[in-house]
Amino acid sequence: ILGFGLFSFSVGILVEVLNKGHLLNTIKERNMLYRIARLKNHFVICHHNEITIELSKQFRENHIPFVVVDPREDLASIAEKYKYPYYVKEEPHTEIALLKSYLSSARGIITLSENTADNIAQIASARLYEKEIGLKKPYYVITSATNENDIDKLKKLGANRVISPTKLMAERLRAMSLRPDMENMLENLLYRKDAPIDMEEIKIPDHSWLRFKKLKETRLRDIANVSIVGIKDNKDNFIPMPKGDVLVGTGSKLLVIGTAESIRATKRIIRKKQKPEELKYV
Repeated sequence: ILGFGLFSFSVGILVEVLNKGHLLNTIKERNMLYRIARLKNHFVICHHNEITIELSKQFRENHIPFVVVDPREDLASIAEKYKYPYYVKEEPHTEIALLKSYLSSARGIITLSENTADNIAQIASARLYEKEIGLKKPYYVITSATNENDIDKLKKLGANRVISPTKLMAERLRAMSLRPDMENMLENLLYRKDAPIDMEEIKIPDHSWLRFKKLKETRLRDIANVSIVGIKDNKDNFIPMPKGDVLVGTGSKLLVIGTAESIRATKRIIRKKQKPEELKYV
């Protein structure tokens, strides 16, 4: 009788769990976490909204891995509708969310809450977490704000970039109004997924052979087919269209333009400790 009662009680609990969907949700969550665990250098996007939808489209088109974290109960259906490949249903600033999104192996975090307090909490959690795990390279943190006070506040708290949607829209409208032809050219050349040319800022490592060399001595145009359209020193002083006599100092950043393949080749050349062999043939 005791055994039958225990069996009936266990069956009742199992039926209740199945009816409420807890077991199925647990299995789905474990499968999702196994998939997320395989990601490397991904971005963790916090909070689902209109910006997240558009950003996810851009990331998918450019093959950038990402995980969306949001506490909504219907996040699974939202992820299916907007084609989020990876998602976590948790409050983004909590420790469990950081663990489930495998922030330890992520490249950075993007927090897009309309509430500034949520973005502040997210930045603080990310910076504390990277200290706890002893991360050598800090996370690249991007967030959004609507006014100048919030932008300054978020930067002081540790955000690398703070984007203002209203300010960006105003700048694009101004550019389109004053130079519509130039704006169309940038759309076709830089912003498209299959753009023929690309532009990127490349930091000079401390071990690079380029340090304390003049730009004309690097011969990057000849060996990598890129053009240097700007250089920024370690004090963020920017020199547009630098001449060949400009010195590449410690912590400098080169703004280069070229094809995606040529920019990748430039990065490889810049990271070398010794002068590349290609210089012998140019």
